[in-house]
Amino acid sequence: MKLVVRVLSALAVLFAGSCGDPVPPIPTVSVAAVDPEVQDAIVNARTQAAAQPTNGQASGRLGMVLEANTLYTPAALAYRRAIRLEPKEFAWRYYLALTLQEQFKLEEALDAVSTALSIRPTYSAAILKRGELLLKLGRLKESSATLESLLAQDPKSPVALYALARVRYAQEALPAAEDLYRRACQAYSTFGGAYYGLGVTEKRLGHDTEAAKNFALAERYKRDSPPVEDPLLIQVRELATGTLTHLRRAEQMLHQGQLQEASRLFQEVLKRDPSNMDSMLNILYLAPLVGQPSGEEVESLYLRARRINPQIPKLYLFYGTAIGQEHYDASVTAVKKAIELKPDYAEAYVFLGYMMEKHHRPAEAIEDYRLALAAQPSYRPALLQLGRLLVTLGRDREAIPELLPALEVDDSDTSIVMLLLAQAYANTGDLEKARDHLKQARIKALKTGPPDLLQQIDQGLTQLGSRP
Repeated sequence: MKLVVRVLSALAVLFAGSCGDPVPPIPTVSVAAVDPEVQDAIVNARTQAAAQPTNGQASGRLGMVLEANTLYTPAALAYRRAIRLEPKEFAWRYYLALTLQEQFKLEEALDAVSTALSIRPTYSAAILKRGELLLKLGRLKESSATLESLLAQDPKSPVALYALARVRYAQEALPAAEDLYRRACQAYSTFGGAYYGLGVTEKRLGHDTEAAKNFALAERYKRDSPPVEDPLLIQVRELATGTLTHLRRAEQMLHQGQLQEASRLFQEVLKRDPSNMDSMLNILYLAPLVGQPSGEEVESLYLRARRINPQIPKLYLFYGTAIGQEHYDASVTAVKKAIELKPDYAEAYVFLGYMMEKHHRPAEAIEDYRLALAAQPSYRPALLQLGRLLVTLGRDREAIPELLPALEVDDSDTSIVMLLLAQAYANTGDLEKARDHLKQARIKALKTGPPDLLQQIDQGLTQLGSRP
């Protein structure tokens, strides 16, 4: 009898829009303060919905345009109208759940996504969303069951492993949480959030050394997470427009390493919004990497940004790096200003150390690298630069303890650290450790590069009487 009641209840919810209350009106949206591109998109979508008052697709499309441009309250109203016109359409209920979550209406969002799944029970992004909402609502047992069903479909899904790890952590099942976080990191090797969760869990379990390594990886990959397969959400995002959207696309290009395209997009945003500080900072940051804009434009951009807000440490660091090749004194002055505003600015100290090295002032460079590590003890660029300089100066015994912590992160720079350590060990007479690090460096370089390092490694092995 209970099963029959549940089925009838689901059917009642699903078909509630087919009779009874009138169809909700098309939402009215105030667009006076909205970006002109966004205004046009909203007006066009609303006009289409008004011209087709019985068409659920037209009302749903209006909701998508509104959601894409972060106008969640009217988007939810448009989706409710679309649901009444097309009660069997999965997308409108799923989109409604997303917009309700953005408004922190978690119970309503859970109801919407649960009803959506009664129409299309295998849509993985909706299953994940349901599990996440149940977790946020503290309904841990239900969340666990939902996410376990998702993981059964794809046992190596990093997002499902991560979500279930969060549930296990909330349940105080720390060993299980640790295992799931680790598996999420293995499934997606640059998953910043999973490394952080793993570090927190290991810390609570008393595994302090492992926790420190994973916190360092979390910091390194803090902007990276695996994509969620969600074609419906992609359709919404493709409707986004306006300055904010162009800025997000530029940031995405930057994150993906498409630096020339990112610089071009940031400059496009700045044409639309001449006071956009994010764009100004990113253009300055990218200038020495992509060779644009010109030095004159860099100077003009820096002065404009400083007039808007002279208290941003990044402004002075990025300007300093942009002009460092040609204007040493001005560059150093700018970077010192960044440190004045942010005394624990490890990145600024490292660049200052680089500038000191370039002008043959190694003692000052060493001091700057040590100041970077005082501000951020696990800051890998500082460890690497300090260790390299000490080896170059023949201060190998000092270099070794600086370089060893840099091995805690495993990436394409690891082979360089191993090579430097091998050189330091060889110079101090520990040939066995030198050979061992060179062999490890060779294996690493073959897998992750850099490829031009192999010749140096092989030469070192030959000199130490070991075959490559």
